[in-house]
Amino acid sequence: MRLLCLTLAFLTLPLLGSAQRVKLNKGKPSQRKYLSSVKYRDVRGKILMPVEIEGKTYSFLFDTGAPNLITKELSDKISSRPLNMINVRDANDNSRKLEVISIPALSIGSAQFEDTPTIVNDAESNFILNCFGVDGIIGSNMVRKSVVHIDSENQILSVSNDPEHFNTSSLEAIELSLSNGQSSPYMWIGLKGEGKAAEYVLFDTGMQGFYDMSLDNYDKLKEMGAFSESESGKGTKSIGLFNNSESRTHYRVTVPQIDIGAYDFRNVKTVTMSADRSRIGSEILKYGKVTVDYKNSKLYFEPFEEPRDLSEKSLGFSPTIRDGEIIVGIVWSEELPEKLNYGDKILSVNDKKIHEEDPCEFVSQPSPFDSDEVYIIRFLDEETNEEFELQLRKE
Repeated sequence: MRLLCLTLAFLTLPLLGSAQRVKLNKGKPSQRKYLSSVKYRDVRGKILMPVEIEGKTYSFLFDTGAPNLITKELSDKISSRPLNMINVRDANDNSRKLEVISIPALSIGSAQFEDTPTIVNDAESNFILNCFGVDGIIGSNMVRKSVVHIDSENQILSVSNDPEHFNTSSLEAIELSLSNGQSSPYMWIGLKGEGKAAEYVLFDTGMQGFYDMSLDNYDKLKEMGAFSESESGKGTKSIGLFNNSESRTHYRVTVPQIDIGAYDFRNVKTVTMSADRSRIGSEILKYGKVTVDYKNSKLYFEPFEEPRDLSEKSLGFSPTIRDGEIIVGIVWSEELPEKLNYGDKILSVNDKKIHEEDPCEFVSQPSPFDSDEVYIIRFLDEETNEEFELQLRKE
């Protein structure tokens, strides 16, 4: 239940200034022909996979919406060539200047990639990476000359030079456009409510959840009748690589139907995001195998079964993390604002103490809001510092 936990996303396009000459779309596979498969772990919608550098195996996250990135700790352990500094923007549009290096060789199973430009993360921004226990991110710039196949039933990620290794000829292709900066894949989707709309979205495996609507697109999509229900609330819900998004008015909407190629997904509930593009995230992998053919700019979706109905109940607020504490991020219910406010601390859920937990537990472990439909939640009022208790039901 994605809407009952905070949203996590990582890097989007770098911000390239005129003085910066770093090209992330460099490097190449070492072999002309290759097919390699590795077993991955799905942790809260994140694809965690083994990667080998200089004979040692590390854990990386696969993120189509990001370029290659490693922690400062790992960069100090391996051989590399410095390139330059670059301004990088995370998924919430927070930016920071980071170093870029070139890694001589990096392997996914038997497939080796050489001289890939890789961003070195600021050690102060490792909260999310540390929570998932990863040493870095494999991004689209490294695999832009490859075909990536993700089989969520068997939790296998494969990379190859040839899409026919994955029987794509029997599937309908969805056209992709790859970004100039880092080859992140974009595609058109259809939204249907009382009206219809087409939207240009990022396919982002680093984002948990199925679909996140850009706040920048909300008014236009509403005008076109692309969704049916809408609630508003002020606050923040998402965490990027560098920080939370800023507190502002967001909307929780239901899209009756989203079409991705020839396939439709119904009753998609989502919360607007502070980003310039909407996104299709890793939850699509629950419904079928995905092949991203970067070489030929195509995406293939092979469904497991029908129907693909994403209906879900949700609480009247969304949580987030701020300064290492779990708090109320956005209040949606019209009945709750008098009792509950952005910034109130969440102390316990059904007698499970939340405030004593490592915040990483809330990020990387099953959400305490994913089971029962009725919750007794204890809060601490941010202004009065008084505790209070509410009984809330998913609706």
